[in-house]
Amino acid sequence: MFDEIGQIIFNNEIVAKASDFNMGIEVEAIRIDSSGRLTKEEYPKALGNQRKNHFIKTDVYQIQSEVITPAARKSLDAMHYLMALNDTLRNALEPNELLWPLSMPPILPRDKKTIPIANVDPDQRAYYERWINTRSDTQGIPVGVHLNVSVNETVLKTVWEAEKDKFDSYPEFVNYMYIKIAQGFVYYRWLITYLFGNSPIAEKNFFKAEDDQPAHAVRSIRSSNYGLTSDIKKDYKSVADYVHNIESHIEDGTLFSEAEYHASVRLKTVHGDLTKMVKKGVDYIELRMLDLDPTTALSIRTTTIRFFRIMLSYFMMTPPMEESDKVNLKLAQGISMNEVVALESPYQQTIYHHEAQNFLDKLQMFGATIQWGPEYQEVLDTMQDRLDNPNLTPAATLCDHEVDGSLMSYGLAMANRYQNRAHENPHPFTGFEEQPDMTANELRQRLFGVMGKPENL
Repeated sequence: MFDEIGQIIFNNEIVAKASDFNMGIEVEAIRIDSSGRLTKEEYPKALGNQRKNHFIKTDVYQIQSEVITPAARKSLDAMHYLMALNDTLRNALEPNELLWPLSMPPILPRDKKTIPIANVDPDQRAYYERWINTRSDTQGIPVGVHLNVSVNETVLKTVWEAEKDKFDSYPEFVNYMYIKIAQGFVYYRWLITYLFGNSPIAEKNFFKAEDDQPAHAVRSIRSSNYGLTSDIKKDYKSVADYVHNIESHIEDGTLFSEAEYHASVRLKTVHGDLTKMVKKGVDYIELRMLDLDPTTALSIRTTTIRFFRIMLSYFMMTPPMEESDKVNLKLAQGISMNEVVALESPYQQTIYHHEAQNFLDKLQMFGATIQWGPEYQEVLDTMQDRLDNPNLTPAATLCDHEVDGSLMSYGLAMANRYQNRAHENPHPFTGFEEQPDMTANELRQRLFGVMGKPENL
């Protein structure tokens, strides 16, 4: 089952360290008023200057708030940050404001140009304006959850010591590790859409009457071609090919910048320059395929995080799915499969049930081999239940709340529930008003104190 990398991890008894990836979480949400319409309020004053706050920002539109946790050494610590920052945002809202809990927006105005663009610096605003003018007027409005993930440095160093004769440099080895993981997620996005897709319908004015649009409820509008997608061809043969593909599209004008490469999986560097990633190595992977989960105030559950950890470990420790020269054909197949799954009825068994079962069986065997604990067996059992019974998938259970083709009543009920719960916090964090530009270390100490604090990177 293992490849050489997986065997080294297993033989060195560092599976537990290898499977708890460094993680940061980004959650986008739309601010609404108490009637469910888009808010007219500015960025919350209690969060300080929005151009300086690193952890609660504004996305493309002023109505879109984005919570960005620091990167933590344990995924559960990232969830603790998310809980604290989510609560901070909710308590900073104006009395008439709420956070819409769904990925698809509430009822929109007919004229989308009345939705204000984010109050960001002039260069960024110019980019947003240019981008909006080249897209449909709703493509940038749906929101979701992004996971920023990196492999534990001790694990990388341990494997490198055993494998260094097979690579020209440490960065080349790191890039091999990350591209292998990236390929797995690009291909199996269709399974993630089936198991976690949660944007089955669009509210009034998202589509125009004459627009091409789904004829029935689906698994995930956001994950389909109707959502935020990148039409350019994907290349994940290697990190060098990934970078060259993006840069060539920027040069010919197909892309404005790297930021416009709206793929479900992005390789990232902290150095700022994409070209440096080839020589210095990938720093982390950004996974961008999750819809908001409206059944929790945080928009993502620990169950979901655990399933992603299972997949991350599996892709890291098992052989690549294809030889390098064939991998892009395989990934193109997976991307096409995702489009099919995203637009299936939430209540029907996916046509890729057999392929899904085969993969879950592999994860089951993998988990048994590395002797994961009962909490992970519970996660796999939950995913098996969803595969066996489509009515248990998030999109299907969300559709159960549909009234006259709308989820407005359900969305408002959940938004009010989570807002009321946040207001019960006797000591909400208010430090951003006086110090919006605090660092990750300062935030950690202010939120959690010196004792028991999560370990940042």
